[in-house]
Amino acid sequence: MFLAAMLLSVCVGVVAQMKRYDTDFALSQKKFVMTMPIEVERDQIYLPVTIGGRQYRFKLDTGASQGVIYDDVWMPGLRELGYIKSEDATGESRRVTTVELPPMTLGSLTISGFKVQRMRRNVVRRGEDGIIGFALFHRGLAARIDTRARLMTLTDNKKLFKSAEGEILKYRLTWHVPYVKVSPFEGAEDIVLFDTGSPMLYAPNSARLAQMEATVPGVTDQIEGITYGSRAMGHFGSEHAHQITLLNLERLKWGGFEFQDVHCATVQGDSHVGAQMLEYGAMIIDPFRKQLIFQPYDEATSCQVPDRRADIVMVEKDGKAMVGMVMEEGRAWQAGFRQGQVIEKVDGMDLSFDAFNTYRWVKGQEYEFTLRLPIGVNTTIRAFWPLYYNQKQIEE
Repeated sequence: MFLAAMLLSVCVGVVAQMKRYDTDFALSQKKFVMTMPIEVERDQIYLPVTIGGRQYRFKLDTGASQGVIYDDVWMPGLRELGYIKSEDATGESRRVTTVELPPMTLGSLTISGFKVQRMRRNVVRRGEDGIIGFALFHRGLAARIDTRARLMTLTDNKKLFKSAEGEILKYRLTWHVPYVKVSPFEGAEDIVLFDTGSPMLYAPNSARLAQMEATVPGVTDQIEGITYGSRAMGHFGSEHAHQITLLNLERLKWGGFEFQDVHCATVQGDSHVGAQMLEYGAMIIDPFRKQLIFQPYDEATSCQVPDRRADIVMVEKDGKAMVGMVMEEGRAWQAGFRQGQVIEKVDGMDLSFDAFNTYRWVKGQEYEFTLRLPIGVNTTIRAFWPLYYNQKQIEE
């Protein structure tokens, strides 16, 4: 999901859901089919958007209802529409400003009247100006997203994908974002958000996993362990520390397609499937029939999923980077990192959370970390950074 190696260890911020406002917009064309290039970095999809003669870069996030323009991005012609109460993935809510973007051009298509929230960044990402959410589709545009070819097709033609083949799941909209049913265990279903804003293939809700564990045979056998900490960051802060269950699923089924050997961990927010699944196939979003069609590459019926779980997860605490979760016996644990430690300095340099995430780490170089412990005293350790969960990621 993230744009730099360091950010692989930072949990994705999920965009606040937008409620009770106008989601309409106007298109410059009718009865069209348009294919445009997309960029893909760490599984995240980025759309080149032209506004006022200047090119911007927006992340495509189907877990967001409308989208975001960051408050440090200069964009003339924004029209403020008032305030709205918005809730993020951690349950925190605040009053934020809703704005209408100037006409924006994607490929040969110009969209007018698209509305987003004006927000601060929760994690600094180079080259990301904002977010475009699922309203792009549910207000009348169908799409096929192919991250292997780096292309997205957009159309208002209701018949274009009518006969498309693939693994079809019907979705329902809740607060303008799509939820589908997948099967993480034999005999069990989970209602999940299709969320390209998340880098994870699958993240089950903690309470939902407990329900399945109590009623479905074999769930307990696929639990790798229990840890404690926080992984998720919303736009208004990090989630509270809690118990996190680590799983190694035998398979996750999307219709008839199986993702095999899936390593994942529970979250406090809604269960979701994320952008990593688009490594294995293209996705058609068909709002006219309210369905998502997964088209596996090479006509495969299953795939093996490599373990990409981070050894350590950083979240924000009072403007600093804090260890939200650390895998016991992993490289970060062995180096001395523990949940709740706040990183005050690196090699004597005072770093904010944003500065920590954009720091240009040198592979193979050891750093001195000044850590503030939960009891209020400081200590120092020496360690390499970034630290990853498995050797394959270290080599990458």
